[in-house]
This record gives sequence, structure tokens and C-alpha cells, in this order.
Amino acid sequence: MKTKFGFNKLVLVLVLFVGSLSFISCNETLVGEEPILEQESTFSLTNEVGLEPSSPYCGEATYTLWAGQTIDAGTLTVANDETNLYVTYTTTGVFGTLHLWVGTDLTLLPKNNSGTPIPGQFPYHYDATGLSSYTYIIPLSSISFYNTCGDIIHVVAHAEVSINGGNETAFGGNISGTGTNRWYYYASYTTACCEVTPPPSSEKLGTAFAKGGYVFTTDKKSNPEKLPSLNLTKNRWGWAINLASAGTYTYDLWVGAGLNYTSKGLLVGDVVVDFTGTQATITYNLDFGYSIEEAHVYAGDFRPTTLAPGQYGNTGYFNPFATTHSVTIDVTDTNGDGVWIIAHAVAYGVGVVNAQ
Repeated sequence: MKTKFGFNKLVLVLVLFVGSLSFISCNETLVGEEPILEQESTFSLTNEVGLEPSSPYCGEATYTLWAGQTIDAGTLTVANDETNLYVTYTTTGVFGTLHLWVGTDLTLLPKNNSGTPIPGQFPYHYDATGLSSYTYIIPLSSISFYNTCGDIIHVVAHAEVSINGGNETAFGGNISGTGTNRWYYYASYTTACCEVTPPPSSEKLGTAFAKGGYVFTTDKKSNPEKLPSLNLTKNRWGWAINLASAGTYTYDLWVGAGLNYTSKGLLVGDVVVDFTGTQATITYNLDFGYSIEEAHVYAGDFRPTTLAPGQYGNTGYFNPFATTHSVTIDVTDTNGDGVWIIAHAVAYGVGVVNAQ
């Protein structure tokens, strides 16, 4: 019995040893000299090939797709229109699996404890075996913390590539990754703003504000209703909204109400604010014949300190122009003076504005 048990034990050790060699060999075949795919994600998204943008690209940039760190294996093209980000892989060889991560904050890139990216945990992956080109189409609204055109989106694009008779790991971009002893590249793409075309039979009416209970001005002649002031300017017109409790509130949207006289302006719609206590949803509703080219929304716990709409932090550009627009912002009253909202827009339509 001792002899039989010793023989069986020897066979078991040999089987395990041969199996481990096979496992190592398979891993080397899959990922070449960079065994970077440490975990395969169970999360996948449906990706579509060959879709055209809803309109011509507003901007695009092309980067080298590097295989094996030094081999020029093709290109990575990043582009955007008003609604989507387009990431196109192209190679002079053929692809295996593609992995993609995009975001505004590189600290959210999936990495291991050594700081090495883990493509298997990237949210976008596609089996492109045998293809030489593939395009991911990603809604800009799905990218965390993306706000408006001009924002930077980091693109970490990984690929398995068969080129020059070998299988290589590839990354696209012009920036070398840091914080790890493994190589990788990525691209930082600045999203382009789209050129906006006014709708037919429409003219620019000008600046619009939702009429809240606070004015910006300190001058009595520009405060006909004697509303409380935010003390931001001497006589520029415009209003802010202050909410002390949760609820749904509706405000008129006025264009060109110079010196805060609505009699000088044009009523083009309304703005509905739905405040839950922790979130505010601001919805623009334009009356028939009117639309907006852009919208800027301030929503915060503290009183606004600027008149510049571009600094409000929540901007929308519309092509074609929009007749409705909604944005939801996290906001909570922590200091007891309510939450503050400014709803600004640039309006188009057919009408006469008496004064700006």
C-alpha cells in the first residue's frame, strides 16, 4: 500500500506541474510580454459598428495606436458631436478583444494595487477578432462629471493586436501613463463645441432669465418691484430664485426685460423647478414659436456671487435649437438660507423686444 500511494502521489504532482506550464503558456499567448489583463469584467455594453454621427463631427483628434510599446500599429481617433463621443480603433493588422475606459477623472480608472490599469475591468469591451477597424459610440451624458463642450475627456483605449506575425498588447494615445512599472498610453481629448444654426424664420431675441424673487441690482431705478437684492451689480437686469422648502415651482421666462421691467420684455415660456430637498430639476418650457440656443443654470446652497452665466457650472448648447430642456443638480440647504437657482438662456423666435 505504501508503494501504491507513493506512485499515485508522484503522478498527481506531475499532472499539476504540466497543467501549470500549460496555463502559463496560454497566458503568454493571449497577452504577449505584458500580462496586463488580470481580471475579466462581467459588465458589458452593446456597441454598434459603422454608425454615422447624428451630424458632422464638431471636432476630432487622431493618436497613434502603440503595440508592444514601440510598434506603430495604427490609429485611435476620438471625435464628438453634440450628443456622442466616438472612439475609433484602426490597425494595419487585425484586432482581438478591445477594451475602453473614458472619463473626466483619471483616478477612477480601474487599476491594481501597483497602479497598473486592468483592461478587463473597463466598462466597454468588444470581441473584434478579425476586424481592422471598430468604433465605440458613447453618449456624452453617460460620462461621469462631463458637463459641457470644452471639457476634457481622458480616453484609455486598449487592444489585442495581431501584427507583423505576432500578438501584441496595444494602447492608443500620446500621453505615457505614470504610477506603474508597466507601460501604457492614453489620450486627453478636449470636446469641441458645435456650430449652432438658427432655425428658419427665427431671429435672436437675446438674454432670458426666469423671474425669481431676488434681483441682481442695487439701483432703485432697476428694481421696480422693490425685491431683495443680491448686490451683484448697479443696474443690470436679471433674477435669482430662492427656495426654502421642497416643492414644485413655476417661473416666467422673460427676454430683454431691461432694468427688470417685464413691460419692456417678451414672455417666451416658463421654467419649472422641482426641488426634493436634495436635488433640483430645472426644466425650460418654451412657448410656441420660441426656442433656446443655450442654457446656463446656477444651483447651489450659497448665494450666487457672479453674473457670468458661463460660470454657473451647468451649460447646455442645442443644435437644432431646443424648445424644452431639463437638468438635475444635487443641492441641499446646509446653512438655513434656502437653495439658490438662476435659470438663464439665449432665446430665438419671432417677436419684438423693447429694451435689453
